[in-house]
Amino acid sequence: MYKTNNSMTGLISFMVAAFIFLVPASSLSQSKDEKAILATLRLEEKYWSSGDIDGYVSLYAPLDSTRMILSKGAAYGRDSILAFYKKYWPKDKMGKLVLDGEQLERLSRKYYYVTGYFHVSYPDGRVINGRYSSLMKKIKGKWYLYTDHSG
Repeated sequence: MYKTNNSMTGLISFMVAAFIFLVPASSLSQSKDEKAILATLRLEEKYWSSGDIDGYVSLYAPLDSTRMILSKGAAYGRDSILAFYKKYWPKDKMGKLVLDGEQLERLSRKYYYVTGYFHVSYPDGRVINGRYSSLMKKIKGKWYLYTDHSG
């Protein structure tokens, strides 16, 4: 007959229970707002990578004060941002976007400051890497890009 060591069985049971309870706890460390912001970033990747510039720009806040910081100024409002992207980023130039290294800092109930890295890869093997920063704004329960800068 096989006999187990009660202390070893207890230790294994404790480790299994700790694993089961600690793994979900790590995902709970993100607030509902942070999860929603990260979901918006995943949508950015999806829309950009599929060449859906209209979908991509729909993630910007529907306000005239929304801005995208450019090397020589800024584009204000969704219409101007959309016009910029349509002029300078035709579908064949967009590539596949991956965002990572996100750092989220809550500024208030309605604002988060987000920084991270972007990587755009192209079929010819070329990759553009850089950093981005965004001010996210919550409007009617939904998170939008309010100020966006990448370089």
